[in-house]
Amino acid sequence: MNVRTNPHRLSYKLLIILFSFTIVGFSLLPVCNYFRNHTKDYGKYYQIGQITLHGGDIYFKNKGETFQFMYPPTAAVLLAPLSALGLLPLIVILGFTNSASWIVSVFLSVYLTTGKTLQQHPLLYLVPTVCCMPYVWNTYLLGQPHLLLLVCMLGAFVSLRMKNEWCAGMLIAFAAAIKAFLILAIVYLVYRRHWKATLSTLAFLFFFLVLLPVPLRGFQRNWQDIRTWTNGMALHYEADSIAQRPSRGYSWKNQSLIAVTKRLLRPVRAFQSKSKSYYVNFVTLKFKYVNVIIVIIGFCLFYVTSMPHYAQRTAHTDLIEYAMLLILILIFTPLSFTYFYIWLLYPLTVAFNILLTARNPSTGRNAILIWFSVCLILLGFMFPVPGFDWFEAIGNTFWACVLLLGGLGWKLRRLST
Repeated sequence: MNVRTNPHRLSYKLLIILFSFTIVGFSLLPVCNYFRNHTKDYGKYYQIGQITLHGGDIYFKNKGETFQFMYPPTAAVLLAPLSALGLLPLIVILGFTNSASWIVSVFLSVYLTTGKTLQQHPLLYLVPTVCCMPYVWNTYLLGQPHLLLLVCMLGAFVSLRMKNEWCAGMLIAFAAAIKAFLILAIVYLVYRRHWKATLSTLAFLFFFLVLLPVPLRGFQRNWQDIRTWTNGMALHYEADSIAQRPSRGYSWKNQSLIAVTKRLLRPVRAFQSKSKSYYVNFVTLKFKYVNVIIVIIGFCLFYVTSMPHYAQRTAHTDLIEYAMLLILILIFTPLSFTYFYIWLLYPLTVAFNILLTARNPSTGRNAILIWFSVCLILLGFMFPVPGFDWFEAIGNTFWACVLLLGGLGWKLRRLST
């Protein structure tokens, strides 16, 4: 293919070079930290893997306070064989998995958005990736699996598009067995009457949670692990803590609907300097009343009313539905920290494609440009930069997601009329 038939050929080469250098640099980060004895969550994963191999207690508590491992038992079982190789090989393998997941998630996002993986506008690959770069950095630094989880969700959406519902359910179940909040996706499957995908999700979830750990843990020990994790994580929600995160659950680091609403409506500590705790609530309500407000907030109603009727669905409407679903899962999960928002890669790809394909010049395109820019500005206040603490405390990332959700819903409604 020559330059005439593909005017972006040089841009593609530059993107590949830049992306390759970035991946190598990010992958070396945890390896370098290993030699500096700063292994972050990688060291914890190694410890839990070793405990699992030797039949120990996965959910032991530090000084009797909180679990040191907060994932479902299946995650510990998956870490066990990696830990047998040693800490450094575990770091390298997880880093390679993260890199592969990053590459796949970029291409799957473009494929779902345009129907093609390659030869799309270079900015469609570049802009959403750059916007999510800080979140990717966090996944490498801490060893978080959210890029792999994103690949599972995007793979499930591709499977739904190809009418392979059993595969879609398996991917969602696998992701949910690693981090349970992804089970929220089953609500969408039920609403859209993807019955095979729903059944597949439940069947594979039973396999991953109940059967897969048995060879290492035994049925009785695994069942006890599930009960301990469920009571301590999934069902643990109190006025002063969420799951096993009493200090971080309601802090600025958590950008979920629950945390942001609690910070704005109750006197919970949002962040703290060396000498003082800061609060951002503008009213003081009781815990039970705030929960009622959270329940009646109409994000899901907005989503449902934006969806086209079954007979009006197209590949174009589905891709926006999927993007909105990822956003809803992000804000409805009780704990939603910085690295969770790597999931915005796909919604931002959809949003940016709407901007790229809008008629130019036009008033509508200008409105889309303003909407997209404001979303990015809000996301830009994601770290506790001095002077910007209040932005994180009032939920800048959460409100960026709400704005992104609203714009995508508006586009979905226009396509449905």
